[in-house]
Amino acid sequence: MATKLLHLFSISLCAGLLAGCLPKSPARSNTGSVGTFKDDLTAFRPVYGTDDKPAAAAPQNTDRQPDSRPTEKGKPVGDITAKLNVALDSVAANNRNIRYAQGYRVQVYSGTSSSEANRVRDRSYALFPDITPHIVYIQPNFRVKVGDFIDRLEAQRVYVALRAEFPNALIIPEKIEIR
Repeated sequence: MATKLLHLFSISLCAGLLAGCLPKSPARSNTGSVGTFKDDLTAFRPVYGTDDKPAAAAPQNTDRQPDSRPTEKGKPVGDITAKLNVALDSVAANNRNIRYAQGYRVQVYSGTSSSEANRVRDRSYALFPDITPHIVYIQPNFRVKVGDFIDRLEAQRVYVALRAEFPNALIIPEKIEIR
């Protein structure tokens, strides 16, 4: 306990000594600032007028002038909107040509029986009528895969529901159709 007090006392003593070594800052008052400010910034302030009377002209500073580049009827100089629209249209046209992407499907059946594959496809369609089942034949096996999911989280939601009906269901990465 005594060592803790001694330690705290020595830290506070060092802090006090260090604070005494710092240079003193000039005192500030509420009415003004320290030093004098000589630049006139009124030329850079916006001037607003009403519809009835024109705005009063701001006094001009001869040393510096605000940016007075010409604009054409409200359009800023260097406007790139037209070029950007052309670039975005070409990207959109390229994206319309993409038919497939990497995604996920839930495989609910894999076996050699064509009739069993058709039965599983019909059952999965009955459970989820809005999700398309696919039958894939890779010799000698038939595989029934459900859905076209962009991310694994979407596939996981359907997988949980299908797992009760099809205990051998798997989530597999596959090329999917983009609609």
